Order: sequence, then C-alpha cells, then structure tokens
Amino acid sequence: MSDDLEDIRVDIQPRSTLSTSTITPKPRVAHGSTSPSVDPLTSSIHLPGLASVWVKTFGCAHNISDSEYMLGLLSAYGYNIVKEKEDADCYVINSCTVKDPSQAAFMNTVRLATSQKIPVVICGCVPQADRKVKGLEKVSTIGVMQIDRIVEAVTESLSGNIVQYLSLRGDLPSLHLPKIRRNPYIEIIPLSTGCLGNCTYCKTKHARGTLGSYKIEDILKRARDAVSEGVMEIWLSSEDTGAYGIDLGTSLSILLKRLCDEVLCDNDVMLRVGMTNPPYILDQIDEVCEILRRPNVFSFLHVPVQSGSNHVLVGEKGMNREYTREDFEKVCNALLKNVPDITIATDIICGFPNESEEDFKETISLMEEFRFHICNISQFYPRPGTVAARMKRIDTKVVKGRSREFSTLFNSFTPYKKYISQIHTVYFGLETDNTETMSVGHLKNYTKVLVPLNPELVGCKAEVVIEKGERFHISGKVVESSIKRLVPKPKKEGEKGEEENCDELNYKVVESCVGDGCGEVGGGGEEKKEEGCCGGGECGSGKEEEEVEEREGTVKKEGEKFDIRLAVGVGVPAVLGVGILIYAGFKSYSRKR
Repeated sequence: MSDDLEDIRVDIQPRSTLSTSTITPKPRVAHGSTSPSVDPLTSSIHLPGLASVWVKTFGCAHNISDSEYMLGLLSAYGYNIVKEKEDADCYVINSCTVKDPSQAAFMNTVRLATSQKIPVVICGCVPQADRKVKGLEKVSTIGVMQIDRIVEAVTESLSGNIVQYLSLRGDLPSLHLPKIRRNPYIEIIPLSTGCLGNCTYCKTKHARGTLGSYKIEDILKRARDAVSEGVMEIWLSSEDTGAYGIDLGTSLSILLKRLCDEVLCDNDVMLRVGMTNPPYILDQIDEVCEILRRPNVFSFLHVPVQSGSNHVLVGEKGMNREYTREDFEKVCNALLKNVPDITIATDIICGFPNESEEDFKETISLMEEFRFHICNISQFYPRPGTVAARMKRIDTKVVKGRSREFSTLFNSFTPYKKYISQIHTVYFGLETDNTETMSVGHLKNYTKVLVPLNPELVGCKAEVVIEKGERFHISGKVVESSIKRLVPKPKKEGEKGEEENCDELNYKVVESCVGDGCGEVGGGGEEKKEEGCCGGGECGSGKEEEEVEEREGTVKKEGEKFDIRLAVGVGVPAVLGVGILIYAGFKSYSRKR
C-alpha cells in the first residue's frame, strides 16, 4: 500500500445498489415521556438535523483548532452537536500521538464506541502517523489535511461505511471554514502545519509532515474576522511558530508586526504566541522581544528545551534537536533581558535512552539556572516507528527516579511571592477553578490569577490587588471601580447562541498555561496535576448502556464523492431544506480534490 494513502472506502456489508433508507436515527426520549411521533417523510432517511454528533479532542491547540473547524462544518451542514456522548449517533475523535497516555485514552474511547456499534470517525495525528494501529480498521479515518471532509466522513459512517482520507498532498485546510470555538472568547489560528526538524523521538512529524505555512494575508483575515466576532484573545498555534514562513520567504517576526500594526492596533484583544523551538526563534529574537513588549501581546513564550545536556540534544544516538544548550540559554537570556517580567515555559524529557547520570545533572543545573515558572515534565515514551523507539532504554526505575527528582526541584520554586501587595491588570475569560468558586484570569505575562467568583468579570479586564502567591498561581481581590468590559456580556442561561444545531454546547472551559505544545492535553505538566493546583488549567503539573441498532453498509460506484459545497451553504436549517439536503447528501458526488 502506498505511504500516501488517498481515498479508500471499505464496505462492511457490500450491497449491489445504493440505498438511501438504511439508517433510522436513534430518537432521544426524555425520562418519563413516550416515544415521539416520527414524520413518515424522513423516518427512513438519514438527514442532518436528525443525527447527533459528539466531538472529543485530545492534544494540542492545533488539534483544538481543527476540531473547532470540524464542529463548524458539521453544524453548518445540519448535524446536531451534543456535549454528552450518550446522546450521540456518531463519535468524532480528534487524536494525539505524542505520548502513550494520550493515545491510550483515545483508544479506550474508540473501543467503547465500537463495542456499542456507534459509528466513529477518527481524526488527527494517530491515523495519519500510523495506519496500522490496532482497532482503526473498524472505523473511518481522516487525516490532518482533510478536516474539510468531516461532513462526508460522518455521513458515510452513519450510512454504515468505512472511509479513509489520509493524504498529506494538496493545499492546507482553509482558515475560513465555518467554526465553533470551544471558548467563544479565544480564537486559535494555526500558522502552519509540520516542522523542519527531525527529532528522533517525535511521532508528530510522521503525522504533520514537513513545514507548510499559511500566507500572511490569510492569517490577517482570520484574525480580523475573529476580532469582529468579539474574541478577547488570539492564540497563534503551530508545531513550531519560530519556523513560520521559512517556506514562503517570510518570518514569524514579520507576521507578528503586521498583526499588531494592522489588526490589534485599535482594540483590547490580546495576542499569545505559541510554542517555538530554539533554532529559528534565535535568528529573530530581537524582533520577537520587541513584539512581546507591546501592551496587547502576552509577554509569554513556550520554548521547549527537553534536556540540558548537549550529549542528549545533539550527540550520537541523541534527540537530534538541532540546537545546543548554549543556543537555548541565548534565547532565554535575551527574553529575560529585553521583555520585563516575561514568563518562559519549557519542556523536559526525563530518561531519554542515551541520558547518563551526568546528562541528567546538567538538566538539573539548567533548571536551577533559570527557575522556569512553567515546566512540562515527561518521562520518555518510545513512540512506535520513531528512531528513538529502537534505542536501548534506561531502566524504568531510574527514569521514574529522575522524574521525581526533577519534579521535586521544580515544585520547590516560589516564583509568585513577589507579586504580593502589588496591583496588576488581569484579563478574565470563562475560566474558573476546579471548585467553581473562583474566577480565573491572567496577567500580561500569563500568570494565573484567582479572585472570588464573579460572572460579571467574564469578558472584562480589571485591576486586582494581589494577596497571596501560591505555587502555581496568585490570588487577590478585584478593584470594582476598575472593571472594564472588553467584549459583550455572555448570554444568560437559556438563551440560544448563534449556532442553532449545537444542543446548548456549554462545555466547561479549562484553559492551559501553555496549551500549544505537541501532545499536551490541555497544555502542560506531568501526567497528573501537581498538589495545590487550582484546576483552572494545567499548571505543570453510571448510565446503563443503551442498545444501539446495527447499521448496514452500502456501496457507491467507484470514484463517487460526496459534495459538501452546497451543504455548507444551505444545510441549516435542515428541516426547511429537506429536498436540497437529500440531493446534496445522496445524489451529488462530483467533488474533486
């Protein structure tokens, strides 16, 4: 089989003719009610508006952005987006392949669905990076470059078919597709996909491929649209933001300057720059520092180092990280010197195969040198198919011991005591702590701030008197007279949002300290939260099964494809466009990629 799998269709139970009546959507009945009457016109025909889809996302901010676009496409076509999987007729699962735990959690969800005969569409890095993962042969899969085909994949899956769209060829998915934000106040814009590195441990490169950047004008338009729609923050996401534009003859610093000068010059929207590896940011560090000093840019940067030892970073049988400890130190020193009160986040991998005790001590010394406020600490995971997976591993007990030692050092830092008694401007979105008794906001350097819960703070900035400096956050009281609304008030409970097919999609929003590194579920830390974490983001730290009717497969003629061009334009509301939707969903297969 070719490595660049294009469009494959697998039929579970082949039929000789195309049927439009093999699906009877499962009705949702409230407790104590009787089965609803069914319109005979649509009772035996699967149509958007009659089927519900549950979307689950694992991984980084880029994955979250992809899911937001897929939610928008599904909703625009007429599918009902639900927040509980028990209410869904089909699952869409956006996967992460960076670490074993994230892939294991994702596969558990897949097994649950297939055991109940619920159609599943798997998206993201797992199917793209490794098409031989056990269990994926039973479900539909779409790759990271095919998110605009999610409607087609869901419709085929609900019809009992298995489709695989996994090509890395072609153009990047458009930035201007319909979109439903997980957090209505945060716009995530992917700058690019893939990277220029070849790290020996990285599975994401297998999925996202080499660097492919969006044009600056497309990014500026997406940002302008987001500002006009009332967002508070714009996050720039990528596998490596520092490498942005190299393939186009431009750079991250040029993009940032244009964003600030042309889009964010006359509003209060804050910009957050996503994860960057040291090599490419070092070449433009002065320009980036100038941008991070601007009032509407968070003075925060995530720069993964992974190890403090050059032997591990670039030595024989090492990570092949393409920079040295000294390069990383130059980046950090420039940021600390030129950006007041900046927060630098980083990542550490403990127990890489060639890491000696001396190498580990060098990593310890790097942490002691910079005392990072945020550090995502991971034990080495040998990802299948990577170079590092074939290397001789260090004893598990040694790896765990090093991870504990490093975590103990990191947790001993008290970086936030200095804020006590100071007054700072804090930006508040939807985030709350895990007790839901505290509102959570962020300083300009993205330090987390907790204040007594006040729904009126959502969408505002305010001055806060800092009273406590905890291990992973600060807390205080709002100066009431300082509250300034930046965006319209959130809708009251019971009010419908602009997305009519979203079944009150009120997900609890949990922001992250980092949120954009590959594979960081929610953004940061070890596999468990550190003691004392507020729960408002990662610090570093039963119903009976319902019977699900069996769905039979059908066959379409070879080469036929599903046309979503019409669907996105006229799919809502589905009830008013039954005839059009039948045509779009079952008769038009002319879409060519």
